[in-house]
Amino acid sequence: MYIGKLVQPKKPITDRSDDNSHTDYNAAPVIQFGYANSEHKFVVDKILSQGQGVTFDLLNDAPPEAIEEVVPDLDEDGNPIPIAPKEPTEPMPKFMIIPEVVKESRMHFFRVPKLGSYMAIRLEYESCLFEEALDAGVTDQINVNERLRV
Repeated sequence: MYIGKLVQPKKPITDRSDDNSHTDYNAAPVIQFGYANSEHKFVVDKILSQGQGVTFDLLNDAPPEAIEEVVPDLDEDGNPIPIAPKEPTEPMPKFMIIPEVVKESRMHFFRVPKLGSYMAIRLEYESCLFEEALDAGVTDQINVNERLRV
C-alpha cells in the first residue's frame, strides 16, 4: 500500500531563489508518493507524471450523469401513482480496480511487474485542520494508549 498526493512539480533553485521558486506552476501536476508500507518503500518520493499509467484516470472528472425523467405508473382509473422519493445516499469515493496488472497495457511499474491487482481511490478533502479533528485525534490517542497498557 502506498499513498500519493497531487502536487506541482519541483524545479531546481539557485542561491538567489525565493521561497516560491522551487514550484513549477506552469507545469502539469504530478503525483508524488510520500508514504508506503514496508513492501513498497521503494515508491516513496517517486513521481508519476500525467500519461504514465492509469492512475490519472481517477482525476479526470466524468461529465455529470444525465437526469432521468421518471414517468409515473397509472392506477386503474388512469391516475398517476405517487412515487416515493429516493433516500439520499452518500457518494462513494471514485476508485478503480485493475484485476490483472500484467494484462493492462497502460500500467506503469517502478520495478519489475508482479502478478496481482491494483486498486486506487481518489480521496479529496479541503482540510483536516479544525478544532474538532484535533480533539478527536487526542481522544483517540488516549484510548489507544489505555488499550496498549492492558
